Amino acid sequence: MSRPFRTVAAVLAAVSAILMYLVVTAEVNSMSEPITVTRTAVDFQTLVAKGMVFFAPLDPVTAPMMDAVTPLIRWVVILLVGVSTYLACGLVTRRTHPFIAAMVGAAAALTATAIGDLLWWATLVVRVHTAPTGWYANEALDHSTLLASAHLTLTGWTSDALFLGCLLAGANASLVGCTSLAILLLDRFKKDTDDGADEPRDVTDDSAPAARVPLIGDVRGRSANLALAGVLPVLVLMLVNGTQAVWDSYSGRGFLALLRVFLSRPALSPPPRGRDDVEYRLTHEIDPNALSMDVWVHRSVLALALLVVLWLLLWALLAGLPNSGHRLGLVVVCWGATIAASALTATSDVLVDCAISDSPTGCAPWQSLGLQLTSALRFGAAWGWLVALPVLLARRLLDTETSIDTQETPVHEST
Repeated sequence: MSRPFRTVAAVLAAVSAILMYLVVTAEVNSMSEPITVTRTAVDFQTLVAKGMVFFAPLDPVTAPMMDAVTPLIRWVVILLVGVSTYLACGLVTRRTHPFIAAMVGAAAALTATAIGDLLWWATLVVRVHTAPTGWYANEALDHSTLLASAHLTLTGWTSDALFLGCLLAGANASLVGCTSLAILLLDRFKKDTDDGADEPRDVTDDSAPAARVPLIGDVRGRSANLALAGVLPVLVLMLVNGTQAVWDSYSGRGFLALLRVFLSRPALSPPPRGRDDVEYRLTHEIDPNALSMDVWVHRSVLALALLVVLWLLLWALLAGLPNSGHRLGLVVVCWGATIAASALTATSDVLVDCAISDSPTGCAPWQSLGLQLTSALRFGAAWGWLVALPVLLARRLLDTETSIDTQETPVHEST
């Protein structure tokens, strides 16, 4: 996609976020009473509202440390939406299918809001360590205790940026997909006009086959191999999360306990050695042991499903992207694909659990989906950038071996 089209798409993406900000602000100002927003999803409307309330004012009682910096972080997220869209659109060429282009736009929005969520957490940690003792609820809690309980007291409003990314992903997908489709239609119209006038085609014409931008999918098996390379960091994280040391840290405090917020979902480990007494657990109504057989099977299947979904998403995306150039754009796309794969896996997990649930109280799908999506989106937000590193390295190595592109230069197409 040429630079003017990329700029227009980035500006429109940022404008859509600004309009959402203005709408929420106007609605809040029109209220006669202070706004009270529940961040627990009970239906589809409240699930969508979790993204909208990112622009709503925070309650100073529940967020005394973040109320002053919240407006700045919101504008940083809006700026990131525009920047990530601009970088990701650089990967969209005339040969990229509009559906792939739409996926690229959605990935850009997810990546931007993920960085905003990480920025929120970093700001929280800094302000907690620089705050005087006893600021929270007038209790003399030390900093380690605050960080250890951060996922319980602050996880609701710190996940708003992630759910905002889900809303903006739909808007960005439509924007970038329609832009790519418009460019494709214009090229076909120009080609039909040239053919109708019986004009000879210049060999230096950008639309000529010899000048076509080489894609990763042009070489058989390359996109699958690059996707496999991108899955490897997630597999390593799953193995680390399945170790006994990580599970023992769940009762710890400080930064290690805070880190579990970003590693709480996927895990791979050997099966438990001890016998799981299911009848005892059900009779005494206690939570399942983290190393019980049923929980081990569930989390193992969930981890394997995430690996498969991530590989399929990367395979589909990378096949339609340029074979070289635009490294930052590729990082944005791989990061967003990781977030999307985590969200899809969590959604499927909730749907399957509700389908096979035999609980007498029934299943609360929206509440479960809100909780599962929070941890799934945060996992992708924290570690999605790792997926891009082996993809970049493998793309460069494969490009050198096959000598398809002897010199790696960014692709700038004229439209």
